[in-house]
Amino acid sequence: MSKLIFITGGVRSGKSAFAEDYAKELYQKFERKNLYYIASGVAFDREMTERIKRHQADRKKAAIQWKTIEIQDEVVFSEVIYPANSVILWECITTWLSNVLYKTEQLDSIERIIEIEKYIKTLKKQLLQWTKDGAIVLLVSNEIFDEQSSTYSEVNYYRSLLGILHQWIVHHSDEAYEMDYSKIKRWK
Repeated sequence: MSKLIFITGGVRSGKSAFAEDYAKELYQKFERKNLYYIASGVAFDREMTERIKRHQADRKKAAIQWKTIEIQDEVVFSEVIYPANSVILWECITTWLSNVLYKTEQLDSIERIIEIEKYIKTLKKQLLQWTKDGAIVLLVSNEIFDEQSSTYSEVNYYRSLLGILHQWIVHHSDEAYEMDYSKIKRWK
C-alpha cells in the first residue's frame, strides 16, 4: 500500500504534531520497516533554532525511532531513503521552497525561473517515485493564502509557486488535511 498525504495549516496550528502522530500511526498499523523524517528547516535565527530543537526533542522522546534526514533544497535520496515498506514525513514543503528561492536569488531572472522549475520538477518526480515504490508519504506545508497580497514581488512570486505546488500535491494526494487551530478539516 502506498499513499501521498498532504497536511497544511497556519503557523502554530498543530499540523506538525498531527503529521507526526499520523505518521507513527501508519507506521505501526501497516507494520512498516522505516520511519523517515525529512527536515528542511534552516537555523537562520534564534526562533528557528528553538523550533528545530523542539522538533528534534519531540522525535527523540517518541517511542518509535525516527530516521532524520536534513534536506534544505536538493532532492536526491536514492542512496538515503529506502521507500519500499517505509513511512516518510517531510516537514516542510514551505520551508523547502523558500530555501530554493534563497539559493537561486543571485541568478538572472530567466536562469532563476528555469532553475526553480528544475527543483520543483525533481521534487514532483521524487514524490511520485516514492509512492510508486510503496511508501506512505506525508507532506507538511504552511497555509499562507489567507493573507493579503504583498507589496513585494518576491513574496508574491513565492506565494504563486507555493499555490501551484499545493494544487499539484493535492491533485496527486490520497488524503489532504487542513489544520485550523488544532481542528482538522479533511479535503480528500
